[in-house]
Amino acid sequence: MIAVTALATALSGCATANPAPPPHAANLRGFHSGPCNFVSDVEVSAAAGAGRFTKTVDSDVGCFWQENSTIGGFGEGMGISTWWYRGSDMDTERELERKAGRRLANLSLNGNSGFEASDANACSVYVAKGGDMITWSVQTLNPSRMPDLCSLVRRLAQLTQDRVN
Repeated sequence: MIAVTALATALSGCATANPAPPPHAANLRGFHSGPCNFVSDVEVSAAAGAGRFTKTVDSDVGCFWQENSTIGGFGEGMGISTWWYRGSDMDTERELERKAGRRLANLSLNGNSGFEASDANACSVYVAKGGDMITWSVQTLNPSRMPDLCSLVRRLAQLTQDRVN
């Protein structure tokens, strides 16, 4: 009897220490992402054009493909990037893009809200879920030699959204 009482007390203590998540907890969960937000070099080349970009950064939080048309140091920093942010604020990102002079448009991918920011040489797509945000961006000195910049990053962002939810 003492053993049964002790077991019941222990189990009730566990239940108290680890309460069930509130019903809205699923809405707080973010993305389950992976390397380069689950988009391969081959897929980036297919979207942007073969031979135009070379991956130069590959980290746990994102990747960067450098534009190959740089001349010396001119044009460095131009390329395609994807980053995964935990705890970032979408309003802060909107304000930064607005201050950069980019046009903003709301969008939704796979039920996750976000926005697109663009100008003649750049386009970025930001998508949020819970406390996470994933962004895809392209910046180029040669927009006329590229596919439509926003279509390109929307395509890559859609690939990610199809794989991270």
